[in-house]
Amino acid sequence: MNIGGVNTLACIYGMDEVKGDVKIYPLPHMPVVKDLIPDLTHFYAQHASIMPWLETKTNARKMGKSLKTVKKLDGIV
Repeated sequence: MNIGGVNTLACIYGMDEVKGDVKIYPLPHMPVVKDLIPDLTHFYAQHASIMPWLETKTNARKMGKSLKTVKKLDGIV
């Protein structure tokens, strides 16, 4: 949201960082659904189009071996 004229995450923006009256607005570049809630449909479509996740081509048997190695390195096994 926009707090004191700055686009930021409300969960990490401190009230002491705002000088004067605290003015809270929805993000200016996104359509508003209700109150401060933006419509994230376009955002999620863009997010999916760039595929920001890891894809692996290894099979399950190799994954089992690597998981054992990770546990061994972590001192679990």
